[in-house]
Amino acid sequence: MIPVRFHFPSEDVMAIKERRRAKRISAQLSITISAGPGEAQGETLNISTNGVYFRSPYFIEPLTKVELTLMIPHDGKEEPVNCNGIVVRVEPEKETPDVDSYNIAVFFTSLPKQSEKILASYIMSKLS
Repeated sequence: MIPVRFHFPSEDVMAIKERRRAKRISAQLSITISAGPGEAQGETLNISTNGVYFRSPYFIEPLTKVELTLMIPHDGKEEPVNCNGIVVRVEPEKETPDVDSYNIAVFFTSLPKQSEKILASYIMSKLS
C-alpha cells in the first residue's frame, strides 16, 4: 500500500490576495453618470485612479459604457473630473422594483492626464 500524504497550505497562502493595481480609498464625492440618453446623480463609495464604486438611484447593466463627472476637492475648490468607463459590477445584480439604489463599479477606460493628476493628488492626500 502507498502512503498518502496530505498537504495543507499555510494561512499565508490561503489569504486573499489584493488584485487591484491602484490604491483605493473610501470617499463620498458627488458623481454624475451619463449612459445613453439618461443622466443621474450619485455618490461615490470608494475610488482609485483605475475606477470608481458608487451608489446610483438607477440600475445600469454590466458592460454599459458610461460618461462620468466626479467632483474632486482640489486647491480649495471642487474640480470636475470627466472620464469614460465601463460598468463591471452592479449590486443587486438585477433591476428590482423595491430597491431604491444600486452599487455600481466602473473601470475607467479614458481619463485625461489632467483629470488623472487631480484624482491621484486627491487619493494621495487621503492616504497620507
